[in-house]
Amino acid sequence: MVNMLFSLYNFHEDWARNAVSKYINFNDKVLIIPFSFGDKISSDNEWQNVYSKDNGKYYGSIVTPFLNYGIREENIDWVNYFKDTKENAKAKIRNSSILFFTGGLPDKTMLRLMEFGLINDIESFTGVVIGISAGAMIQIAEYHITPDEDYNKFTYNVGLNLIKDFDIEVHYEETEIQNKYINKVLNEKRDKIYAITNTGGLIFHDSKITLLGDVKNFSRENICLKT
Repeated sequence: MVNMLFSLYNFHEDWARNAVSKYINFNDKVLIIPFSFGDKISSDNEWQNVYSKDNGKYYGSIVTPFLNYGIREENIDWVNYFKDTKENAKAKIRNSSILFFTGGLPDKTMLRLMEFGLINDIESFTGVVIGISAGAMIQIAEYHITPDEDYNKFTYNVGLNLIKDFDIEVHYEETEIQNKYINKVLNEKRDKIYAITNTGGLIFHDSKITLLGDVKNFSRENICLKT
């Protein structure tokens, strides 16, 4: 498995392109798993308004990176939470070479993956797994949530058992609150945290980490951030 972690849907830009292109081929089959939506989406009609090709608010931003790597639109499939069955979703995973997790709410994503019984299917997947923001966070076996407009308190959370060597902070802007909780995680849980800005990311493959764009590396050995 190859894991790619980003903050935004911009991993086709120059800062990432050379490294990412080694793992994405024009004939890949991509499966978008958009399980990160909030409670405002509660029906298929509302889902379509956000993710469908015809009028989906986020459709373009999600598929644009893959189109830029030469993947044809007909090779990009989706798991529809409101219409797909568990069996359909599992079959789609088996038929894909790239799994893509959208940004949004990581805890909602994990709950829906468990509801569909997809955890084992994903953890045994042998292709490329790409995640944006929440979709990057859930690839960490135990990830943290820093308080923001969506979450009013700090928490540790169980993610997919894919990456155990480090944790990440997404949308890193060197804010006081981000630095405070990076310190907390370093003191309590992890030896290393990669703080991924909106023009940064990383690739984790065969226990090797490749940093892309603007990423800050923090370790327990040199905690020196202002809190």
